[in-house]
Amino acid sequence: MEAIQTIAVVGAGPAGLTAADTLRQLGYKKVTVFEQSARVGGKVCTAQTPAGPVELGAVIASAECELVLGLAQRLDVPLAPYPVEQRFLDEQGARHDAMSFLASRYSADEIRQAIANYGAALERYAMVRYDTLAGMPRELHEPFDRFAARNGFTPVAELARGALVGFGYGYYEIVPALYFMKLIPWLFRPDGQGGLAPGRFHVFPQGFQGLWEELARDLDVRLGAGVTALDSHPGRPVQLTVNGRDQHSFDAVVVAAPLHTAGAFLPAGSEAAALFAQLRSNRYLVSAFAANGLPGGEFLFLHQNERPERIGHMNAWANRNPAQPMYLGWQLAGDASSTGELRELLAADIAAQGGTLARVVLQQEWDYFPHVDGAALDAGYFERIDALQGQGRVYYVGGALNFETVEHSARQARALMRRHFG
Repeated sequence: MEAIQTIAVVGAGPAGLTAADTLRQLGYKKVTVFEQSARVGGKVCTAQTPAGPVELGAVIASAECELVLGLAQRLDVPLAPYPVEQRFLDEQGARHDAMSFLASRYSADEIRQAIANYGAALERYAMVRYDTLAGMPRELHEPFDRFAARNGFTPVAELARGALVGFGYGYYEIVPALYFMKLIPWLFRPDGQGGLAPGRFHVFPQGFQGLWEELARDLDVRLGAGVTALDSHPGRPVQLTVNGRDQHSFDAVVVAAPLHTAGAFLPAGSEAAALFAQLRSNRYLVSAFAANGLPGGEFLFLHQNERPERIGHMNAWANRNPAQPMYLGWQLAGDASSTGELRELLAADIAAQGGTLARVVLQQEWDYFPHVDGAALDAGYFERIDALQGQGRVYYVGGALNFETVEHSARQARALMRRHFG
């Protein structure tokens, strides 16, 4: 087989741009990125407004995000600490930090034991930090609430519920623990003294999307170029059709588009298309809104809205500047809910806290968090995808194969490029 010279990357989100950047660092000079939209960044989406940048996609980067923070340093993109604290609003309307939330619901002994058990689980399942979802212990396939109960850290899981639901990942009574164990160490870790140390987070004062725009400057990125067909046969170049008419040949192709939508251009009936059709995703709505009468200067999780029966209600809101009554609000939405109905629920949740919705300034709905259930995991879902990597010189990267955060998506892409092209 001839050496690979030309490589196409389908998708210019964090996974696709990281794949292209990694390939360039590995010495591949002819890498072309095709992006169907008019911008790069994928679910990192910053709206530049007269009041400053508004993040309609990814908002923050954890201190655990070595790839993202390393890129920011390398590309000289400014960072700043997230300026307000995370708070938890309980069912009685009281605000808490993490430890006072636990203390309001559990005894001191229950909290100490839960935190110790949580720390032990982080060590026992340290393999979740790998840049893959394949090869994980079977017990991680059960829903997160049952996994937490079996490992004795239900109070900590209850605390984490706000971020897990608020950040768009669904309900911990449903989603397999494998996914949530990827994120929970970013939120808080045992502090060694019987308490929890909260995670540290950063923001991009000029907008998160700017990081990916800066990375794309030195790459061959073609915007408005949607891949509409991919044809792959062993021993022959991979054929791409772009915008339904333009034909291109490459020695290898990296598919970094959202994999649950890739069936639109993958060969019909292929094993890859069939596997990706099993992925399920969430409707996730981000609203930038003006409101009167709400407290400012906080990132607030609304605990009572973090259960499946409250779908559509606001899960969290944030205001970074108490001098400006502008907020970001996040809602998981049911498939049948209209935008108008979701706006009514947004207004009702604001009213329940003594505020008034003045107007929704910007709104973005995402098809978010592609994932599979425990039955698919039991059937070796990710091991089957691993076996497909490189067949016909086609490779697959992105959040669906690790976890839907910027960092996890990018790390999986970097690791796969190094493994197969290094």
